Amino acid sequence: MTCALSHAPRVLIVDDQHLLADALRVSLRLAGVEPVVVPVTERDDLLELVAADPPTLVLLDLDLGAAGDGADLVAPCVASGARVLVLSGTTDQDWIASALEQGACAAIDKNVPFDELVGAIMSAARGDTMLAPDEREHLLRQLRTHRASRRRDLAPFESLTSREQQVLRALSVGLTVPRIAQAWVVSEATVRSQVHAVLNKLAVRSQLEAVAAATRVGWL
Repeated sequence: MTCALSHAPRVLIVDDQHLLADALRVSLRLAGVEPVVVPVTERDDLLELVAADPPTLVLLDLDLGAAGDGADLVAPCVASGARVLVLSGTTDQDWIASALEQGACAAIDKNVPFDELVGAIMSAARGDTMLAPDEREHLLRQLRTHRASRRRDLAPFESLTSREQQVLRALSVGLTVPRIAQAWVVSEATVRSQVHAVLNKLAVRSQLEAVAAATRVGWL
């Protein structure tokens, strides 16, 4: 289904790669689009700009550097009435799926040939279908599977008390039981008891294994 647009659709370009943003601005203007390059500084300023005068399309980079995760901006942009096409320089399919889950119409690799990139932006601005429903569902299903797996991986660590988590973090930076006891002004027996609880809950046999498990699942 194609949405009816005004004669000159307005596209906000939100990308911290200035050379690419400027090249897109020039090409889109030549193609009859009204492009606006938005400085990637404050997230709230961007959302206020979109809400005050919703553009036809927000071309949104996923990795906004210091401004954070672009996927988090998709839903409020869509809620303001703008369509969102994600620009992706990542191979992380779960990150892309997260943006789709938030309402992005599609994601396009910013490393594709430039003419192809401009063509995709023009299609999105026209309201064309950008992503087949079965492909979207496949990506979202992968995301749900990944999240379920991550919840299982993190469950043992979330069962740790606050103090046990502190002990595990201390072990991860190389502190010994005597050093931890000295720093926290508690007995070594107390710390050893906490270490023992950590090992039991994580189902590992040594402090080294506990730290390795925490690193492997990304808990640290």
